[in-house]
Amino acid sequence: MRNVVQFVREALINNFRELDKWFQKEEALLDYKPSMDQWNIREVLEHVSLTNYFLLLTINKSTRRALERKLDGLIIMPPHDYEEKFRQIEIVSSKSFGWVNPAHLEPSGDRDLHEVRMLLKQQFAQCMYNLSLLKNGEGRLVKTMMTVNNLGKLDIYQYIFFLTKHIERHQAQMQELREQYEDSAVAV
Repeated sequence: MRNVVQFVREALINNFRELDKWFQKEEALLDYKPSMDQWNIREVLEHVSLTNYFLLLTINKSTRRALERKLDGLIIMPPHDYEEKFRQIEIVSSKSFGWVNPAHLEPSGDRDLHEVRMLLKQQFAQCMYNLSLLKNGEGRLVKTMMTVNNLGKLDIYQYIFFLTKHIERHQAQMQELREQYEDSAVAV
């Protein structure tokens, strides 16, 4: 299980590090909207923080439940097909399936970018803290339903991994926005 914890930890570190780089970009890029029905990078970052907030509600509650269920000395072994679920979660970072956001995950566009950045840093710290509490496989003791892409029940490690893949999905979206912004600057 330590390999799983390390795998998820690395995904967290890498994705939050890359996400944080967007806060250093120029204002014009952050505000660029190719069309009125698309989000700009500021809104994408706000959406990620909103989604993380709601995912962390489940992750935090599940972590508490897992620690209550923990038995001292218990070695929690994953089933033989455990890695398959991680492969299914990988798809979340691609555009290969449609995703309709619930209204509470829609960005307002009014949030201060500094506030969003601080929220994301706190969310990263919370994810890392949960992983530190679940370093011996305890994250396998609780499963929670994930309806996105019909993933089914995910344990806590898988749920945190889902969070990282959601971030990756939106990093690709922001990269596309950057390319469109650069193309529009060249066309002018």
